[in-house]
Parts: sequence; structure tokens; C-alpha cells
Amino acid sequence: MQTDTHYQQEREFWDKKGSGDYVSLSAHDQRRLLDWLGWTGHGRVLDLGGGSGMLSRLLMMVPGSECVCLDISHNMLKYCPVPAVQANALKLPFADSSFDLVVAAAFLHHIPGLEDKLMRECARVLVPGGRVVGYDPNAHCIQNQIFMNDTPFRLGVFSPDERPLRPDALSRFAMSASFSGFTFRTFSFRNECMTVFEFIQRYMLNPVSIGPLRKYLDRWFFWSASK
Repeated sequence: MQTDTHYQQEREFWDKKGSGDYVSLSAHDQRRLLDWLGWTGHGRVLDLGGGSGMLSRLLMMVPGSECVCLDISHNMLKYCPVPAVQANALKLPFADSSFDLVVAAAFLHHIPGLEDKLMRECARVLVPGGRVVGYDPNAHCIQNQIFMNDTPFRLGVFSPDERPLRPDALSRFAMSASFSGFTFRTFSFRNECMTVFEFIQRYMLNPVSIGPLRKYLDRWFFWSASK
């Protein structure tokens, strides 16, 4: 089955990375993301595909937060600072209406073709009025089209199933799962390591990423929907 193959491939990929506390975002982007999440605390949060709990740490800084981190990689969850559950996100082991917020940070693009199923699971475990938020690679971005899709230039740093997502497609998945008020904004992360890609993004692409060009130059999009 597609879901079983996906689960096994992704688990093996991330288990190899689970040799330490895996932090994927710079301090600048962690602060920016926490601001965008707009979480005020006093509720339960599901950190979906949370790995070693980078986002869980940020959420727990907000008073009154109760956070559960779910991932398929046991090796990564060993470093998680909050209650952790190893499970398949397409079959969430939680009762209906268990969480006030579900955060799917850089996660949906790991399950191409199964996004609608995941959104239905998120809707099921959210309380009425709860939110699901996340961020994923923007499929309109020229860089992502070249380096993340099935082209000769696809980079080996991506996991087997990673593919960029179209914001309008994700909006349709959210609406079909009975979410409302889907919103998104495109952006690019600011990596601390000044690689060639980071130099080009920061000093050549970001300054001209305005107006109609932004859709094709911003590598990511942050999204949110309400139940």
C-alpha cells in the first residue's frame, strides 16, 4: 500500500538523522514562526511530525501550553522535551476533539497524494473552533520546481517523498476536510549558514521578491485554517 511504503521510507530516512537534537530553523526564523502561529497558550497542542521537538520547545514557552509531539522516527523523538508518541500521522492515535491547535510544520509536503487524508485526521482531533497551521515548500517557486521535483537536478538532501505544494491545492484539501478561513503567506527562511543558495536567496532574490514575482521566488508558504 502507498501509505505503508511512505511510512517505511520516511521513517528510515529520519531515523538516520536522529543522532542528536535536530534543529532545522535559525533563531531568527524560530522567533518569526512563533509570532505567526499566534498561540496564546491555555490549551493542548499537537506538534505533528515534530521530530526532536524544536517547535514543541517554542510552544511550551507560552504559559498554559500542553504539547504532544508525534513523529514516525523513534530516534528523533528520544530528544523531544514533551510527551512524545511514535505513530503514523495518517492514523492519529487520539480521540476526537483532543487538541486546540495542530501544528504541521514542514510536514504535509512529505505525503504527496495523501494531504486530504491528513487534513481530515487533523479536523477529527481538533476541538470546534480549533486551528491547524503549518508551513511547506511553495510549488510555484522556480527553485523548488528545479531542485525538489523529479528532475535531473533534484537534491539528495530531500527525503524520498518530499515534493513542493501549491497553496491553492492545500486550500482545497482544507475545505474538503470542513476547515474554513484558509489563509497563507509566502516567505523564505533565513538560514544561519551562508551557503551559495542562502547568499543568492538573501541578497539577490529576496530584494526583488515583491508583487507578482513573489509567488515564483519565495520558497515557502505559511498557512492556517480553522475548524
